[in-house]
Amino acid sequence: MPTSQPDNKRPAIGRLRPLGAGLLIAALTTIAVGALYVRLGPAWPYRILPLVPRGIVIHHSATDTNVGLGVDAAFLDRVHKSRGWGLRYGQRVYHIGYHYVILLDGTVQVGRPEWMPGAHAAGYNHYLGICLIGDFSDHGAQTQHPTEAQLDALIKLTVKQMRRHSIPLSRLLRHCDLGATECPGAGVPWEQVLRRVQAGIDRS
Repeated sequence: MPTSQPDNKRPAIGRLRPLGAGLLIAALTTIAVGALYVRLGPAWPYRILPLVPRGIVIHHSATDTNVGLGVDAAFLDRVHKSRGWGLRYGQRVYHIGYHYVILLDGTVQVGRPEWMPGAHAAGYNHYLGICLIGDFSDHGAQTQHPTEAQLDALIKLTVKQMRRHSIPLSRLLRHCDLGATECPGAGVPWEQVLRRVQAGIDRS
């Protein structure tokens, strides 16, 4: 009477099934990621897992305040485009490296979305970048200063963002605190800014 032989093929097939499923999942994931990249651009992961700002860096546009009325977020976007900066999401490319721009009259304009990394301070682009329009570099007696409207808007915006993202005062920095630059310039009354921001936070 013939004896039955063990079926040695089944274990091998059993091992192949999870492997095939894994390869299929990997292939589908690659296709999905590729489709998101093509459709939305390289910034799409930040939209799904938004960047949480860890601090704030203050800048100036280094443009003459006397002609500053023509300088705004759109102007800076064009300037930064000429430098080759840009991050695409969907149908839009954000060239401007700052997240917010404050005009001479205190108007706050949005640059890059908060969830997107900036392009304003090497090594600190996970911090929010806020740019004051004007050139506040040290020019001796000719040094210019932000308008009262700009300072009021800066304090209000900074306090709001620090509350929202639990940013400590120690992470409110000037660009010059991070590298060899004058930005945002000696004309920005920094100690006054820090005192007013702290007072605003204490009132919350």
